[in-house]
Amino acid sequence: MSVSDDLVLGCDVGSQGTNVAAYTAGGDLVASAYEAHDVSFPSPSWAEQDPALWLEALERAVRAVLAEPRVTSSAVKGMSFGSQLDGVVAVDRNGRPLRPALIWMDRRAEEQAQRLAERVEPRDFYRDSGANLDSSHGVFKILWIRDVEPDTFAQAAGFHLPGSFVLAQVTGVEAVDYSNASSFALLDPRERQWSAPLIERCGLDEALLPPVRAGTDAVGTITKEFAEATGLDPSTVVAVGCGDEMAATLGAGVYEPGEVCDVVGTAEPVCAASDRPREDETMLVECHPHADPAVWLLENPGFVSGGNLRWFRDHFAPLELEAERNGGQDAYDALVTLADGVPAGAEGLVFLPCMQGAMAPEWNGAARGVFHGLTLAHTRPHLFRAVLEGSAFALRDILEAMRAAGLETRRLTIVGGGAKGRLWRQIKADVTGLPVRVPENVETTATGAAMLAAVGAGLHSSVGDSADVFVRYEPGEIEPEPAAQEEYEHAYGLYREVYFALKPVFASVPG
Repeated sequence: MSVSDDLVLGCDVGSQGTNVAAYTAGGDLVASAYEAHDVSFPSPSWAEQDPALWLEALERAVRAVLAEPRVTSSAVKGMSFGSQLDGVVAVDRNGRPLRPALIWMDRRAEEQAQRLAERVEPRDFYRDSGANLDSSHGVFKILWIRDVEPDTFAQAAGFHLPGSFVLAQVTGVEAVDYSNASSFALLDPRERQWSAPLIERCGLDEALLPPVRAGTDAVGTITKEFAEATGLDPSTVVAVGCGDEMAATLGAGVYEPGEVCDVVGTAEPVCAASDRPREDETMLVECHPHADPAVWLLENPGFVSGGNLRWFRDHFAPLELEAERNGGQDAYDALVTLADGVPAGAEGLVFLPCMQGAMAPEWNGAARGVFHGLTLAHTRPHLFRAVLEGSAFALRDILEAMRAAGLETRRLTIVGGGAKGRLWRQIKADVTGLPVRVPENVETTATGAAMLAAVGAGLHSSVGDSADVFVRYEPGEIEPEPAAQEEYEHAYGLYREVYFALKPVFASVPG
């Protein structure tokens, strides 16, 4: 690569850390840098971050990327963000945070959500916002600040999401894209504008929220202060950006209707592209605008998935962990090898992947993980295979809800750490009946942000054009195997029977 080639920066501003990646306009990764963040848990169910951490980590990561010999500041034409959703930053009239941010995993606003549910039917709330009436969403965190910290609320000139806060700090412009705004649960997903009726019902003022714009919009260039802090050229153009799940989905090349992105990490968000807003009568999937301004997503925010595998490895695989520490095979790979010898359906053993509550087959915080059907014939490999299959059954629940909403799902694209295991890919193909593909780069959030930067900087004319050059896939899609599909039809039915049979038990057990 010549240093004269145009570059863009994609910035993944997450809760655990910030990743900045430099790409050529042709979609080649040139350099990347990662800076970790701290999360504070000052009370049970609370989760906070100092917003200054995001900016400091962003500045350090950009400096590290610019220190790479193949990157120069004059070559960087644009940057954009894929940022953690559902967080709230209260700022004063100078844009300074008034308190730590309440981030996506914060659940302190249960009372505020319950109070609104007494006045607004959850189904009506879902229909108006595309989102469930759930305390994870930003509006309820704003209401908590209003109710519990009235002095802070009185001083607040506005409320930002993490992505719009960082954008304002980097450019001096207040704006939020459709996807981030939707996680406040105050956006009309059809019009992609703030919903006056929703805002009024919540007793808030629209003036407290940033203006809504498309994620590909170029809002201007970076501030003099950010240029000096990072070494970037002051002429660097900044696009608004999007939510991290939307960026990961876009970076996987999922933007055409019916394409589904399965993001497999500790949790497993599932997003499907749609040509229009859709409603799911079961409210299992929410409807949010996508990073591509012409597309929407049907989305389930994610059940615990990879976290279940880690739990099993850490507590039931001491020999595999010891071998890995001594330079042997990766412990996960060793467990997968054992599970690969177990027939589809784990010989009647079913696992409910509800270790931290359920997000499928319904949203149920009281649900818990279960192994059902254990006999003396079952072994440790059976249990591990059942854990893999349990996540595939939850994925199918979500796909069935998307189909019921009128969306024809046609292919799975799997990204994240869980995309690397071939057995799990095959299980998901067999359980869902869909072909599976995997991008060459499975960590796609920064890629999606870079694609928006390329459009905002005028290096590509559209998201589709950007995807054509940025996204590449491993050769060969994984197709469902008919014999395994037949076995999984029975196993999936058993999984659902077990869940709904135990639902009254979940509700009756404290904690």
